[in-house]
Amino acid sequence: MKGIAIFVAFVAVLAVCQSFLYRQSRGRMRSPLWGAFTATAVAILFVVAGVVGYKLTHGVPFTHRAEWTGQVLWSQIWVGAAAALVAGFLWRAGLRSIRTDQ
Repeated sequence: MKGIAIFVAFVAVLAVCQSFLYRQSRGRMRSPLWGAFTATAVAILFVVAGVVGYKLTHGVPFTHRAEWTGQVLWSQIWVGAAAALVAGFLWRAGLRSIRTDQ
C-alpha cells in the first residue's frame, strides 16, 4: 500500500509540474520545436560520445565512473543518427508552423 501511495504522489507532482510548464509557455510546450531541441541535443550527445568512445550506460552521462572504451561505439552513433532523423522531421514541422502563424 505504501508503494501505491508513493506512486500516486509522484504522478500528482508530475501532473502539477506539467500543468505549470504548459501555462508558463502559453501552450507552446506542445509545439514540434520543443521536441526538435530535445532530439537535437540527444543526437549530439550520442554521436559525440560514440565517436570518442564513451559508453553511455549509467544514467546521467559523465557523472559516474568513466566508461572509456578506446574505440568507436557504432551502436551509439546509430542511436544518435536516428535521433537526428527525428529532429529533422520535428524541425521541419516546427518551422512550417512558425511560417503559417505569421
